[in-house]
Amino acid sequence: MDELSTPAVAALRQAQNMIIEHSLDRISTAHPWYRTLPEASREQIDSVARLGVTMFVDSASSPEAASHPSQVFSVAPAALTGTISLEQTLTLVRTVLDVVVEEAPQAVPAADHVATRIHALTFGRDVGFAAAEVYARAAEARGAWDARLESVAVDAMLHDSPEDAATRAGTAGWHGSGPVIAIAAHTALDALGTSRLRHECRLLAEDCLVSVRGDSVMIILGGVRADDVAGDTPERALDRAALKVAKIIEGPTVVGPVTSSVAQAGKSLRSALAGLRALPGWVEAPNPVRADELLPERLLAGDTLATEQILALVHAPLHAMGDPFEETVATYLALGGSLEATARALFVHANTVRYRLGRVSEQVGWDATDARDGLMLHLAIIVGRLSAGQEE
Repeated sequence: MDELSTPAVAALRQAQNMIIEHSLDRISTAHPWYRTLPEASREQIDSVARLGVTMFVDSASSPEAASHPSQVFSVAPAALTGTISLEQTLTLVRTVLDVVVEEAPQAVPAADHVATRIHALTFGRDVGFAAAEVYARAAEARGAWDARLESVAVDAMLHDSPEDAATRAGTAGWHGSGPVIAIAAHTALDALGTSRLRHECRLLAEDCLVSVRGDSVMIILGGVRADDVAGDTPERALDRAALKVAKIIEGPTVVGPVTSSVAQAGKSLRSALAGLRALPGWVEAPNPVRADELLPERLLAGDTLATEQILALVHAPLHAMGDPFEETVATYLALGGSLEATARALFVHANTVRYRLGRVSEQVGWDATDARDGLMLHLAIIVGRLSAGQEE
């Protein structure tokens, strides 16, 4: 690019303030949204425009000593990235550039018109790229800070009180008050993978927190759109959403139970993590798998929460059906799943045993004639007996 002559540089110095004032007038006239900004924000943006024109003249005077175009935003980076969008910033840059391209060549001798115009366009291009870099860095910083807040909120769900967990979640951007569910997985995610996962979560749920720690990821979801409920309960709709998220994660993934609110999310998250630790005990487990389906392995691994859950989910509804049903299931399982042996032990017909087992399957949700379900029922009965013995 041709260097400007000494008279041209001197002329630009003399016209500098006028170009600045005309640029600010053009900004105010051409962009109504600019006039709606707070006064402090307008003053900061004005400072950016003034510095930009000044740097343009300085670069024309001493190209080798010119500052990097990103320095244009050094006087008010927070104002630009926090108050107006990148698109609006580039619009302001173009507006100032238009004034510079129009007026700067007219201020210099005729022999320097073309060189001045080229210099202005080149400088404007560099400032545009610099603006994009500033916004990219700001977005990266915000993303890192947001990720930190989410990790702190998830950590609070594991270790702090429900009230503190809800407060931390609110700080991280959680705004809903409905049911919540947690997901835990063993998977390695880089920054891009985490961003994509968070995007998928937000497509399926109104609230989400994502915390990546080494080779593990923990996700909290809450709230689904009315269309996604489709006549079902919000809890079931949220469970479906969680399974959809879990299926896009590469690696072993466990989905916790739905809880009533974000304050209780820790219960779902602890269940999911306990399931993840116990997962090697069930080689044939599907992926993803619900934490409640891993209750036998969690019990054997010493998970105290599993004791509460198997009592509430399996033993309580079985016990509520009455002694004949609970006794039939217990006897059937103790005798190796033999209908005839169970019928003889209980002095009933084999069809009566079959009927009772069918009723249990319908009402409790676990089928004693299935090997996996039978293990769940057997352990539930044992835990129930132990619990009753401790209460005596």
